[in-house]
Amino acid sequence: MTDVTCALISNDEGLIMAVRRGPSMGNAGMWEFPGGKTRPGEDHEDCIIREIDEELGMSIIITGSLDIVEYDYGDKQIRLIPFICETLSSVPLLREHDEYRWMRPEELSTLDMTAADIPVARQYSELYRSGKTEEHEPAEFIEPVEAGEEMTRLLGRIFSVEEITMVAHSAVNDPSLLSQLITLSSSREKRVGFMASWALSKVSDIDPEIMSPFLAMLVDALPGVPNESVQRSFMRVIMRSDIGKIPGSCHAPLIEYCIGIMREENTPVAPKVYGMEILASFCSIYPDLVNEVSAVVQLAMHDASSGMRAAARKVIQRIGSRQ
Repeated sequence: MTDVTCALISNDEGLIMAVRRGPSMGNAGMWEFPGGKTRPGEDHEDCIIREIDEELGMSIIITGSLDIVEYDYGDKQIRLIPFICETLSSVPLLREHDEYRWMRPEELSTLDMTAADIPVARQYSELYRSGKTEEHEPAEFIEPVEAGEEMTRLLGRIFSVEEITMVAHSAVNDPSLLSQLITLSSSREKRVGFMASWALSKVSDIDPEIMSPFLAMLVDALPGVPNESVQRSFMRVIMRSDIGKIPGSCHAPLIEYCIGIMREENTPVAPKVYGMEILASFCSIYPDLVNEVSAVVQLAMHDASSGMRAAARKVIQRIGSRQ
């Protein structure tokens, strides 16, 4: 029986990535969740992080797991070990597979999936249905005219990565649209704030420099952001930006904020990882921070998931080189 790991990778909208096996792979043309075989002596958690990096060039954070699936393909028997993950990347680099899709959990059953992946997809879909919240439901939203009624309605109708990426590309070339997204990211309506901040995160993927004039505003807004999704997007924009472009007056509040969320036990994984990366960048400006940042990162590793520990080890290695 061969141990094989796979990852159900979700993006900020809760869509799951499926990949299609390329012509050089067995079961070519069939869909699956990315992953691979565990090496001798390798932990399952370390395996899936390595495999996703090798196959897709993506960083992931493990947030949970599903029941193991055993399957006999005739010529081989496998134990498929599924992990629920979040991604720190948006577009995969396909090295073995020839196509990828971001899909709603209930849509996974429409794919022609490999036999072992079918029960994994079923498990996740059932888990999603049982835990589904109102935040994922479409709704109508009303915003003041100055915030951009048309943009508000548009954001309320978006449900795909492709659509939000199109908005981001438009914002890169339209300062007025970018300004509207900044304003709407602080909307009291959770979905509008989420979608606007997600678009800003995509803008930073396209051209981080464009977000430089707004970094101080994002830092000031962080302590009062309306929901976790907005917090995550703001921190991701800051993480991807040149730390030197953040005004000096914002440094101390941002450092204090990041250290604070690192110390909080209930902080979700993604903001903690972004906080670690931001603090590591500040260590290049303020070498005296290294010891404190190392201590708070090590504290965050206590009882953390393997994915979180792996990310923390990279940060400690990164700032350790500055001592």
